[in-house]
Amino acid sequence: MDSNQIDPQVQKELNTPLKTQEAVNPEDQAFLELIVKLVNEGKINLYSPSSLLNDEVYNKLDNVQKGKTDIEAQNMLTAIRNIKGLYDAGYKDTYQIFYQVSELRLTKERLEYHGGDLFII
Repeated sequence: MDSNQIDPQVQKELNTPLKTQEAVNPEDQAFLELIVKLVNEGKINLYSPSSLLNDEVYNKLDNVQKGKTDIEAQNMLTAIRNIKGLYDAGYKDTYQIFYQVSELRLTKERLEYHGGDLFII
């Protein structure tokens, strides 16, 4: 083996997400379960940001607010794809997944603070 190469077993260990040793926030656990359920049911299309939107609330926004919401929906959908990827790969109880779930939940709450239930999650 070349001295610049990492042993394959070491590389595998380095690439494996770490399991969380802390108690998971119940809100984050419930949010994770909701996201996975909606994706599995086809209510959230991982490549269609509009599938995240609550049309009843979204349609009442002005064009500027709709534009900002569209951008945020794209960002949130990227996070959901990452979360679903970790979940499907068996990393359901890792720091990585719960950090991303927490960030997504807090972003959603921030965006909905004044505007109501903009998103179906």
